[in-house]
Amino acid sequence: MVPFRPPERRRVHQDVADQLRDAIFDGRYTPGRKLPPERELALEFQVNRTSVREAIMVLQGLGLVGVRHGDGVTVRPRTDASFDALPAMIVHGGRIDVALLAELVEVMAPMLLEMGRLAIERHTPEQLLELRRLRDELADEHTTDRHGVLREILVLLSDMTRNTIWQMLARRMRAFLETPPMEGARRRHGRDPVRLLARIDACLASLESGQCQPAVHELQGIIRQIYEAVLHDAHRAENGGLSR
Repeated sequence: MVPFRPPERRRVHQDVADQLRDAIFDGRYTPGRKLPPERELALEFQVNRTSVREAIMVLQGLGLVGVRHGDGVTVRPRTDASFDALPAMIVHGGRIDVALLAELVEVMAPMLLEMGRLAIERHTPEQLLELRRLRDELADEHTTDRHGVLREILVLLSDMTRNTIWQMLARRMRAFLETPPMEGARRRHGRDPVRLLARIDACLASLESGQCQPAVHELQGIIRQIYEAVLHDAHRAENGGLSR
């Protein structure tokens, strides 16, 4: 069991919340169990009770705990957690929860495949030009954040569907992928998106020649290649561990 450490002074309550959150995800505090009283937590973290109280409010906002006056703070099942807690659920304590990541992929993969199909069917010439621009940026050897470009392609594809819900979901997924836990895992074990260029070029060529079905096939192949790589890299990270 990893002991709690004094939090960073510049963000005391958030640091306390992060450590308690990870303790919940690691099973130190299981669903239905109560957290220690504020006084005990304040002593263990070497902070005042106000900081502990604010940290518990953060956990409550994430759906990780329930607070009842006179009955303490009770850990809730992780199925009750907010989507905002998902990045830390997947990557915490220096490791990746590969099983949970696989569950996320199981949900997202068919949705993204359908989004790709609609994007091909409904795109505009202007969006096709923007897709080529992003392709060129991805291929540029001077581009420092190719994964960032890949996330922008995801958002562009959602815009190509002309579907508000897809647009909302893609932007939510982009924010999820940009969270510190997911960024950290990607920096350590992610692959260079340049490997996708051949299929992107094939997709663009089909689109520019008006062949929608081959373009759909290539785009869906790109999506499959991405989520298969995500799972492969997660397994590699699990076997080798993630350095802090």
